[in-house]
This record gives sequence, C-alpha cells and structure tokens, in this order.
Amino acid sequence: MTATPSPRTGDQRAVLSLAVIVITIGATIWLSTLADEVPLLRDAYQRLQSTGYVLLAVLAVATLASAALHPFWARKAGRSVRLGWVNAALVLAYTVLVGLLAWYVGPDVPAHVSSGRGGGLKGSYLAWLIAVLPALAVVGWAGWLFPPLPEDSAAAAALEAEGRVLQPARPRRFYRTVLGTAAVCWALGVLPFLFLILAVVVA
Repeated sequence: MTATPSPRTGDQRAVLSLAVIVITIGATIWLSTLADEVPLLRDAYQRLQSTGYVLLAVLAVATLASAALHPFWARKAGRSVRLGWVNAALVLAYTVLVGLLAWYVGPDVPAHVSSGRGGGLKGSYLAWLIAVLPALAVVGWAGWLFPPLPEDSAAAAALEAEGRVLQPARPRRFYRTVLGTAAVCWALGVLPFLFLILAVVVA
C-alpha cells in the first residue's frame, strides 16, 4: 500500500529541490572551469560552444543530482524510486542524443549572432538548445522524475486484515512526464533545428 504523503514530505521535497539546484549550479561552474584544463572537455566546449556546453551540463547534473537526492522524499511520498531512476536514465539518454546533434552542427555555427532576421545560424542554434534542454532540467529539480504509485484501497484493506501488505502497483505510463516534456520541447525547437540541419547540409 502506498504511503500517504504528509506535510513534512512537501517540505523535504522543497529542501531537496533547492539542494539539487545548488549542486547543478556549482557542478556546472566547475565543469566550465575544467574545460580550460582538460583536453576532452576543451574540445567539447569548442564544438558545442559555451551555450551548448553549459545547457547540456546543467541537464546532466540536474538529472543525476535528482536521481541521488529525491529518493529520500519519494519513498515517503508514495512514489516509485525504481521507476524514477528509469526516467532519469531516459533523460540522460535524451541528453546524449541532443549532445551528439549539437556536436555535429556546433562547429558550423558562427561564434556570434548575426544582425539578420532571427540571428542567423547562431540564433537558430541558441533557440534550438534553449527550447529542448532547460525544461527537462526543471523536471529533475522538481522531483517529477519519480511517478506516484496508484493506490488500491479495497485490496490493501483485505490484505492488511490477513496480516499482509499490498505490493505497490506499477504506475501506468510512468514515463509520461519525461516524454511529454520532451515532445513539447521539440515542438518548440524543431523549426530552428531544421534550419540548422539544412544550412549544414547545404554548406
């Protein structure tokens, strides 16, 4: 039977979310500093450009920090820790996919926004990254990677009367938050991305 969330779980969730945000900011600054010292990170910083490097680092760190810290709240709030980790893995796979795309188009993007309409290739690159990355970092910060477990009151009462505990049911479409957010992000970012791909292919 799932646990009934208490007011304290909401407070704990807020504290953990703040901790995840602080860790994300600190780790991103640290990774940006390391880009000056570590050859592999320097290459990534140059290919992805500063915006791509920072946004990808933010998403990766936010997801890992959420997966590490939010289970302390999720267990007490009647949410699935295991499926939360599965969602975290989905977000990390998404991060790698976007990173590979940025790695491919990044070197062809100018260093500065042009004065033309939409900012040219640089403007499209920025618009695409801002559309497809930050929203999923917010999902991690808020603890939304961890889906609530459904309750079955009647079955739980019957089993409790026999001295047994009902095992939590598997939540339906536990990945809905991750995939739904990603779909909305790409609906907003598909046009600048298509412009980037066409420009790179033509060039």
